[in-house]
Formats: sequence, C-alpha cells, structure tokens
Amino acid sequence: MAYVLADQGHEVIVAGDDVAQARHPDIFYVRMQGERLPFGPEVFDAVVAPEVREAPTALAEYARVLRPGGLLSTMTRTYDTSIPWMRKLTQAIAQRPAAQPDTDTLTASGLFAEPEVDEFGTWEELDLAAALRFAAEVKGPSAGPELFPTVRDLFATYASSSSGTLRLRHQTHCLRARVIRDGLAEEPVPTTTLFDLA
Repeated sequence: MAYVLADQGHEVIVAGDDVAQARHPDIFYVRMQGERLPFGPEVFDAVVAPEVREAPTALAEYARVLRPGGLLSTMTRTYDTSIPWMRKLTQAIAQRPAAQPDTDTLTASGLFAEPEVDEFGTWEELDLAAALRFAAEVKGPSAGPELFPTVRDLFATYASSSSGTLRLRHQTHCLRARVIRDGLAEEPVPTTTLFDLA
C-alpha cells in the first residue's frame, strides 16, 4: 500500500521498530521504539496502522499526530482455514490468529468518531514459488527449517492438476475513523528548549 500511495505522489512515511532499510526511493523510513511516535502534533492526514491496539497510549499517539479530520485506518487479513491445505499449513507455520480490528477500543477512547467497518473476501492462485513466499511471510516465530519441505508436500498433494496452483481465500477486514480533536489535551507550550550537541 505504501508503494502505491508513493507512486501516486503522496508523501509517505513508514515508521516501526522493524524498519531496517529504505526499500522505495520516494518513501521516508523512520526506525522507532515503543508506542510514542517521533513526530510533532497534527502532521499527518492519515495514519495506517496494522491493528488498533488496546493500549490507550497507541490510540492517543495516533490521534495526536493526525490533523483535524484526519483518518486512522487499519487493514487486517485472515485466511480461510476451512480449506484443507491452508489448515495444514497454518499448523505447520505455527501462526497466531490475526487480530480483528477492535472497534470497541477505538470508540471507547473518545478520540475518534464512530468507525466505518468493511469486510470482503478474495481468492488468489498460488504457484509453488508464491506458496513458498506466502509461507515465509506468515510463519510464526516457532516455525523451523522443515517448513519449506512441508509446503512443497502440500503443493504436490493439493495443487489443482489443471492450473498447477493452490487457491487461497483471503478475508480482509478494514476500519477507518476520523480523529476528534476535542478529545485531546492541549499540547503544553514549552518554557525551556534543550539542544543535544553531543
């Protein structure tokens, strides 16, 4: 999504504790630690978060950096484990269930208007290379080196003989809400400035 927005001419900043390198020439990358965002107040039109965390600090930080009327958006994806090969892959990759957008937490914070929620499903055809990439992207931390032979076995067993692919059903859950500036405390005006010249 970040690449698409940058290619459309939007100014995009990717921030997170796992930011290790720049991957797109038109995107700014910021490495950060913890829930405090290293940005001033009211600097973004939109924040796209992987999930709405229950921690009040995270929601307050999203609200703080959004301009009046700005949007907080989340998008999470789950996979249909009623499909036999996907159920077996989920067990092999030791994947934790994906968190659903938590609308109650968002509304209860008092910092955002009533969210809009949408959900839709799509199908994807995976050849062997795509199935291996998919498994690598979604594997849990306890999945070991036996993962890739398992994926190859699943592919050999379940791939369609006509198309030579596995069918994967995604369920995408989307949420967006506008910030309510009235719910935010005023930023105190600093009386002292600290410069670190070290």
